[in-house]
Amino acid sequence: MEFFDKPENSAGSLVSKLSTYPTNMQELLGFNIELVIIIVVNLLSSCILSIATGWKLGLTIVFGALPLVVFAGYLRIRLEFKLDDDTFQRFADSASLAAEAVGAIRTVASFTLEQHILDKYQNSLKNIERNSVKSLLWIMLWYSFTQSINFLAMGLGFW
Repeated sequence: MEFFDKPENSAGSLVSKLSTYPTNMQELLGFNIELVIIIVVNLLSSCILSIATGWKLGLTIVFGALPLVVFAGYLRIRLEFKLDDDTFQRFADSASLAAEAVGAIRTVASFTLEQHILDKYQNSLKNIERNSVKSLLWIMLWYSFTQSINFLAMGLGFW
């Protein structure tokens, strides 16, 4: 009983988790594993080909730019996961409120609480919007930095 008394384990929050977790697991086991294998093979073959074609430029790119590009890719993935987790945490309360209101629609209708529930839901969404702007700007700043590293590596190769 104590498990369901916690706010993060309310009925709406659990329903929200049940709708996202299987999809995430399917994405991980489906296309993403194949994508990781393709990226590793592509990375190794590109390194070997670049060193075989022009060893000076190949070594410069492989040891100078490639670690930065790999780190930028890792950081980009971490930022995307952080954004997903933050978004899930922000919308868990509003999803919980909506799911509980829909689940108890007869009670809400009998007490004529529709407008009260709607106002409460709109206020929770406005709070989410207000709190999300600073976090999103910070994440997008780092995301743009990781994107620029790829262009810097290309510039090094053309230089």
